[in-house]
Amino acid sequence: MREGTVLVSSGPLHMTIFAKKKDRFLNDEAEEGARYALHLLKHLSHSLPIIKQKSTQLTVQKDFPEVVNEMILATQAMEDPSLTPLAAVAGTTADLVADLLLQTGATKIVVNNGGDIAIRLREGESARVGLCLDISKHEVKSYVTVTQDCGICTSGFGGRSFTLGVADSVVTLSDRASVADAAATRLGNKTNILSPKILRKKAKNIYPDTDIPDERVTVLVGDLSECEIKRALRNGKHEASKLIQKHLIHGAVIAVKGMRLDLGYFEQFIEYLICKRIGPEDRGRILA
Repeated sequence: MREGTVLVSSGPLHMTIFAKKKDRFLNDEAEEGARYALHLLKHLSHSLPIIKQKSTQLTVQKDFPEVVNEMILATQAMEDPSLTPLAAVAGTTADLVADLLLQTGATKIVVNNGGDIAIRLREGESARVGLCLDISKHEVKSYVTVTQDCGICTSGFGGRSFTLGVADSVVTLSDRASVADAAATRLGNKTNILSPKILRKKAKNIYPDTDIPDERVTVLVGDLSECEIKRALRNGKHEASKLIQKHLIHGAVIAVKGMRLDLGYFEQFIEYLICKRIGPEDRGRILA
């Protein structure tokens, strides 16, 4: 583990915390962030009856922990009745740890909570973030550089959580990781098609304690045709464009079976392509 970095792992929490102030690594402060992450995990554990409800049925309450209220707000912003606050749990936790460390005077903070990342930058700092565009392979061959506070989050088939869609990966960029996390979940669900090559089961039959027991989640994606892949990308693009227009996210990358669509910020700033990009001619003719 490099200087200034701490790993904290407990149950569903697996987080790396990096902090520095100019040229000085903040090891003690990163450890403080790790202790705070465990504190947040305790709050979340006690709040499970709340955060497993549909977000549209909840309201922010003064007696709810801050982490719970931010999860509620982030998921409600998606206007998706299928989401629970847990759709934003990893990003929100990363955000709050990053916010805490910002109070120490750190000029660069990167909190990576299992692929959902909160970044805080000051005094001209920048961060280069690796993107996993096929979650099942755990490979990072694409990158994006950011120069301001943001959240970068990933969802898709083969990840830690259930998805309703067929995307190998959906990466989103937003001002807050909480919102990016909720958006990645929504776009992963909406990057979807009906096909006999896709196997789905009710979530409760796979994991009885899930927060989405009656949703039919994806368990297998077969060899989709090029037409099916492009239809799935089109559906994901439609939803991503709405979130960009509402200024909820700044951009998204949607990858399905070796084809990728870059939207918003990622159109200009992604590096090292690893799969076939949908070009301008297809974007206009097929994905409009």
